[in-house]
Amino acid sequence: MKGAFISLGLPYRNYLFSKNYPYFTFDCDLRVLWTYDVWEPRYQEVENLVRESGTNLLLLSSLQATEYFRNLGIPDCAVHWVPETVNTDAYRYKPWAERRIDILSFGRSYLEYHNKIVAGCEFLGIEYRYQERTNAKDVATQWVKTPDYQFPTEQDFIDGLADAKICICFPRSLTHPKLAGNVSTLTLRYLQAMASKCLVVGATPYDAEKIFGYNPIVEVDWSNPMEQIVHILKNPEAYQELIERNYKFVCENLHYRNALTVIDKLANKYLAPDAVIK
Repeated sequence: MKGAFISLGLPYRNYLFSKNYPYFTFDCDLRVLWTYDVWEPRYQEVENLVRESGTNLLLLSSLQATEYFRNLGIPDCAVHWVPETVNTDAYRYKPWAERRIDILSFGRSYLEYHNKIVAGCEFLGIEYRYQERTNAKDVATQWVKTPDYQFPTEQDFIDGLADAKICICFPRSLTHPKLAGNVSTLTLRYLQAMASKCLVVGATPYDAEKIFGYNPIVEVDWSNPMEQIVHILKNPEAYQELIERNYKFVCENLHYRNALTVIDKLANKYLAPDAVIK
């Protein structure tokens, strides 16, 4: 088969072999895999998958995973970093003063931080909405949906983000270190919050500043996190510039069309007759 076969999806064997890489594509010119959720504990599993599938161009959303797999030197496999992106057109926002949710923590949350602010928010009447979670399971994954799931539909989720002032985001390496290992990466939740013009408070992923060229996150003040929240809510004008800067950057640089353009250019580069894949 002439040309490239491109798979965009999760790095699981059943997806790759039963859906994405039908065996008749094994004689194509270039097999491309862009994927996310490549966490340190799964490195060996993903390496085996890449070798078995004969992937020629491996594109990873995490910079740390990219560096690791590039250093493996898998034969006939080039490795590049293509961060996660978002369809900014799908999200909306309200003026800060019209937002009814003061703090939103959706999906994956960080219990250490949650426990430091939940009582104070209740005492001060701060509207704090969050999803119950455990350290053993990550509620951000599709297999862990509770009956009282925070946002039952996509529209509920979009409306919830548009109604939130502050969005709490921590990398999985902090919230679920046994699942993520040392991989700290900018995931979709950060981009969704920025596309909704929420102020993102939490911890900066390893690769975020390399993507943005500045720190787009308001780092938690662990000396007094509750006081920090109160200060932000009382002085929102001090953070509007960062909110707008993040929104503009995501719309211009991290829309999914940008990633498709990068992937297309890389595929064509390695399809060239004189291309060397390594």
